[in-house]
Amino acid sequence: MSELIDKGQLQEAFRRLASELQRDGTVGEIYVFGGAAMVLAYDARQATRDVDALFKPREKVHHAALRVADELGLPRWWLNDQGTSYLPRGEDDRAKLIYDHPNLRVTAVSITHMLAMKALAARAYADIDDIKTLCDRLGVTTLAEVETICTRIFPDEPLSERARIVVEDVILQLQNERSIDRERRLGLEGPGLDR
Repeated sequence: MSELIDKGQLQEAFRRLASELQRDGTVGEIYVFGGAAMVLAYDARQATRDVDALFKPREKVHHAALRVADELGLPRWWLNDQGTSYLPRGEDDRAKLIYDHPNLRVTAVSITHMLAMKALAARAYADIDDIKTLCDRLGVTTLAEVETICTRIFPDEPLSERARIVVEDVILQLQNERSIDRERRLGLEGPGLDR
């Protein structure tokens, strides 16, 4: 088994998990965030190391996930709740449904919540590409827009100076890419002008 788990493997793991829960007579709920959400909900990555999630009933879902890990050869921690302390308080009323079964409902963090979480973390090695993808999909073009989203979702956690620098750099990269794309389109679609 590779260290990374791709989308197909994650979908199969959820199918097996639903079967395990059905066998136990349990109805489970999973709220996915982090890299798994980028893979499953936003097709922004090919694979992830694990599924960061909030799940309930915790013990029953956890034990069923261990059985699935054994069946599929996944790491025993493929589904874990270690990162839940980074989730915002309150409901994510725009969470995206990614798997639905009578015994298992899996939703992924909404795109704005995901951007706020990634911007606050702003880990240069892990979050830059995700922040870029999320800003691009949301049409965010300024640091102020990112700060507004973060303030709405994490009212008591302003962006650190380091996070502001990372996000600003990402915004500049996006602006440059959009400018290059615009020039290419104009060059291809515009009148043939001599230069």
